[in-house]
Amino acid sequence: MVSTYFLAAVIGWYLVIVSLIVLLRQRLVAGIISDITGQRALLFFMGLVSLIIGLLLVLSHNVWVMGWPVIITIIGWLAVIAGILRMAFPDVSLRMGQWWQHRPVAFMIISVVYLLIGLFLLYQVYGARLGL
Repeated sequence: MVSTYFLAAVIGWYLVIVSLIVLLRQRLVAGIISDITGQRALLFFMGLVSLIIGLLLVLSHNVWVMGWPVIITIIGWLAVIAGILRMAFPDVSLRMGQWWQHRPVAFMIISVVYLLIGLFLLYQVYGARLGL
């Protein structure tokens, strides 16, 4: 079984890096979202990737505990669900992308939430293990 700490580090760094890019390069990201909302094939491919990543997480770390490791499991299941929805209902996914595109404040708020989750996971990996 893959280490909880390894997955927490990978997901934590991913969330921190992506959320910082979203927060610091808002115009760039807005343009990318605009491009994606016009490409059904790209959205389907993103669904495939989400499904694969989600299944890898769920199959390697399906841990339901009353502690922080459950965050990894929940992220895995959310990725599976997102992948299936993107492939099965691309029009709904396109509308969701457009919804985010027209609500930049909401998009920034969710980016801050992702940043905080990423920092929390990285703290569990590095800080808590060192007794910080």
